[in-house]
Amino acid sequence: MQRRQTFRVLTVASALLAAPAFAQEADDPDVTPALRTSLPADPSTTSSDLTSGESDATTPKPGTDDFAIPALRPSLQATELRTVARPVPPSLSAKLPAVAPSLPPVTREADARAEYEPLGLRLGSFIVNATTSTGLGVRHHSIQGNETFVRSTGEIDARSDWERNSLEMRLGGAYRRSLSGIDEKLPEGDASIAGRFDLTNADRLTASAGWTLRDDTSGDGKENTFSGTLGYERFGGRIGLKTGLGIDRTVNETDTTLDNTALSSSLRLSLDSGAILQPFVEVGAFGRDFDRAAAGDGISRNGVGGEAKAGVSVARDNMAGEVALGYGYEWLKESSLSDISGLIGSASFTWDPSELLRLTGIASTSFAPTSAAGASGVLKRTGELTVTYALTPNAFVVSGGELTLEDYAGIDRDVTTTTLKAGIGYKINRTVELGLDGEHKIVRSNQAGGDYTDSSVTATLTLRQ
Repeated sequence: MQRRQTFRVLTVASALLAAPAFAQEADDPDVTPALRTSLPADPSTTSSDLTSGESDATTPKPGTDDFAIPALRPSLQATELRTVARPVPPSLSAKLPAVAPSLPPVTREADARAEYEPLGLRLGSFIVNATTSTGLGVRHHSIQGNETFVRSTGEIDARSDWERNSLEMRLGGAYRRSLSGIDEKLPEGDASIAGRFDLTNADRLTASAGWTLRDDTSGDGKENTFSGTLGYERFGGRIGLKTGLGIDRTVNETDTTLDNTALSSSLRLSLDSGAILQPFVEVGAFGRDFDRAAAGDGISRNGVGGEAKAGVSVARDNMAGEVALGYGYEWLKESSLSDISGLIGSASFTWDPSELLRLTGIASTSFAPTSAAGASGVLKRTGELTVTYALTPNAFVVSGGELTLEDYAGIDRDVTTTTLKAGIGYKINRTVELGLDGEHKIVRSNQAGGDYTDSSVTATLTLRQ
């Protein structure tokens, strides 16, 4: 009873604080949006994770034409639900790494780099970009053996260049098939549509819908996730408000007992003083309902939960990002299962120490479902760091690492995954790019037979429009 009351308090508080207080003033017709080049020198207008393939509705894609900044301050990103019940972004789980070529085009390097960026295709009021990549690689798995494979990826995205409001659409996919050795086929895909609607100079609505196909938590199968989000933002006075509601439907292709529907809500209040450092607090509530009982023990994993975090965001000429720390808790309906709880954190940043160097980082915490007997769920913490350095305006190297910690609640099982990545890219012209990338993954588990290593090297040919 006390658990339900606590969750109700979190839900009611979130709903009351999230009620939009629309501005009374009308839009100012005299405001003229400024124009920026296709690759912004200010990282505060850029997505915090340039390698992820995910883009904000307000964020320009590299290599596109000039775009108009809305009257709202561009450094404020669109609402993103951060509750631990939401699926981990595909960029943190994909097995198909891609070299990230984007670097800040500042000072004398700007014009030189612009000569190698794709122009895109204008269709009415939309800018369309398309990318395809084909790679041939070799792989060594410490348990499964050696493999030669071919990897193909494709992506097409379109975004509006309206003076106010925006609409962005994206469709992408990847496929890896063995030519010899390990017999496997690894498809991945995603599709999304996101819109931003400026109600006034201080109020904004955001909405998005999407689908992803990616590895499940265990890594032994695939799962489809269908998502929808509705958000509201207000930047008036010294207090900024962001809130959102979301729904995620997950369908697992290997274990149907993991099929579930999750409802999420989040609220953020920030001190919008115009300073470089801006503190904020964020609370969230969620519920998850499974279609059927878990395969491992026949017990349902239905539950509700909440979380609270405090953090600080930074926005300056060569750096943008945020970091937050807090606590999350999920109460399971079945009393025989342990509740899931722990410290949670999130972070994202982009830092340009020089015109040749860019550092990006991202960290997240999630409560992932599991059907393992006796386990309530998985407390999953992931962090990633990427370094990109320009050798010349059309050649670059990239390296980075990722660390994932998985702690199974209710049973003695821990899994640590360390991934090292490196690559080099060379742009022949605006359309053609050659690349070579490598990945080495080390998995360590306290269960017998859970340790292995997985290494691969891939040569790629990428075409962009």
